[in-house]
Amino acid sequence: MSVLVSKKAADIEVRNITKYYGDTIALDKVNLDIKEGEFFTLLGPSGCGKTTTLRIIAGLSNSDEGQIYIGGKMVNDTPAWERDAAFVFQSYAVWPFMNVFNNIAYGLRLRKMPKKQIKEKAKAVMSMLELDGMEKRRPDQLSGGQLQRVALARALVVESPVLLLDEPLSNLDAKVRIGVRQEIRRLQKMLGITM
Repeated sequence: MSVLVSKKAADIEVRNITKYYGDTIALDKVNLDIKEGEFFTLLGPSGCGKTTTLRIIAGLSNSDEGQIYIGGKMVNDTPAWERDAAFVFQSYAVWPFMNVFNNIAYGLRLRKMPKKQIKEKAKAVMSMLELDGMEKRRPDQLSGGQLQRVALARALVVESPVLLLDEPLSNLDAKVRIGVRQEIRRLQKMLGITM
């Protein structure tokens, strides 16, 4: 039996989300219905609000109007760490002073999981993402593709039913981009999460 047992996928409902930056309307009554287990992509030009939308769903930013539901529960007032959504930043956002293992285990430690369970889960997700043997490496010793896999591992290890990825391929060269795209799709199918 796998150490990683993903929660059931969750649906996401975005209802009339509006976001202002000063007098500028960044999002104007955005509505989305993402079904549980669905692989969903937001497409649009730079600056159109894709990242802002993801950050609001994840709880990293607040909307000025509207509601967000994850798994049927309104989460507008729920802090990011209590939402059933993990987030992978465009820039990876791995801790530069932590090795690969500690970066991946970070969210589990915040949840005060027992050390033995942290080790088991981190090792399982590292194996799933072909990061075996890199536990002690620092981020500055990794390629772009490896950094992306560390960021993915850190998000997957907490077993959220929703995984939000902000331009996960934008910082990768063409060859690595193809491999990471296939890996993301494989993981989504294998774990059955909403992405």
